[in-house]
Amino acid sequence: MVDKLAKKSQISGLKLVAFQFLLVLFFALISTVFFSNKAGYSALFGGITFLLPNLIFVLLAFAHAGARQAKKVLRGFYAGEAIKLFLTVLLLVVFLKYGALSLTAYYISFSLLVVSQWLAPFFFYNNDGIKHGWSR
Repeated sequence: MVDKLAKKSQISGLKLVAFQFLLVLFFALISTVFFSNKAGYSALFGGITFLLPNLIFVLLAFAHAGARQAKKVLRGFYAGEAIKLFLTVLLLVVFLKYGALSLTAYYISFSLLVVSQWLAPFFFYNNDGIKHGWSR
């Protein structure tokens, strides 16, 4: 169960995951239209390899908040990160070993989401409505 205080953080994390999902769908569509069906589903699988573990991390890491919940917060982050790393490796192995993929589209899609994760602080706002980034 998600604490009321943690709900805001979890919603922000889910918004990022939703944005990344739309980004993957757009890239998969572009890959399908301009290249091939194989490139399209490869791009989709590359995105799933990043998105599914990231979604699980968001749900576990932001389930608790506050000073009284410090142990639960820490446990959630550790568990979320461990599951995220394990699931990412598992999906990479499964898709690369058993999928007939276009590796270029797969890796570009995966890399696009990694970069979007790094750039997320520049596009999200803090509690005061001030944009994070270079203009502090």
